[in-house]
Amino acid sequence: MTHLLHVGEVDSTQNYLKAQFVGLAHGTVVQADCQTAGRGRFDRTWISNEGGLYFSVLLKPTKTDFLHNLTQLMALSVCRGLEMLGVHPNLKWPNDVQVDGRKICGILSETIFTANKLQAVIMGVGINVEQEGLTHVGQPATSLKYLHINTDKIALLHTIMDFFWRDYEALMAHGFETLRDDYLKRFAAIGKEVTVKNVDKQICGIAQDISPRGTLLLQTPQGQEEIYIGDLMV
Repeated sequence: MTHLLHVGEVDSTQNYLKAQFVGLAHGTVVQADCQTAGRGRFDRTWISNEGGLYFSVLLKPTKTDFLHNLTQLMALSVCRGLEMLGVHPNLKWPNDVQVDGRKICGILSETIFTANKLQAVIMGVGINVEQEGLTHVGQPATSLKYLHINTDKIALLHTIMDFFWRDYEALMAHGFETLRDDYLKRFAAIGKEVTVKNVDKQICGIAQDISPRGTLLLQTPQGQEEIYIGDLMV
């Protein structure tokens, strides 16, 4: 189902697909060697020098019920792809992929609506593959090169997308519950004290579970809180 387009340098693969999505098919993936204006969640800068795997996938779903779980499916697919290389990644809710507490992959999802009708979902992925000197990215980070793993970036992309499409239809029909068991196996924060930040709000508590909706269930001194969006700090 994946239709792969390659570009050398681009401002961002997200912007590329947002500008071109009308004429492109569901499942189109654009992959770039580097991005000059890569972005992450909450409009943060994603350093996108050569050596990383940067791609965005164009989705044109017919249902909107479970759009918020698509990034969790992609994060799980990235984990599975890395596991094929002998890596042991963990998920940091909702959709970051880490190895030994260091970020190796970030995911961003954006929707396009026209007259209140969904036109497209564009999901961007950045994976640290061959980079070194990642101290400038502003948080603990790692790469496959740091882990002494060599791989072909395009082969890794195809592996990830194969895992993604394997579960896509089930997710869109039935929701996060179809992924929940496999997601929880890779979510290392259960039972730990965590802090969740969302804009100007901060909540602390014990990570109890991931709900069937994909939300984080946090036990706080005031009772159980269901967290829909935020940054998880362990």
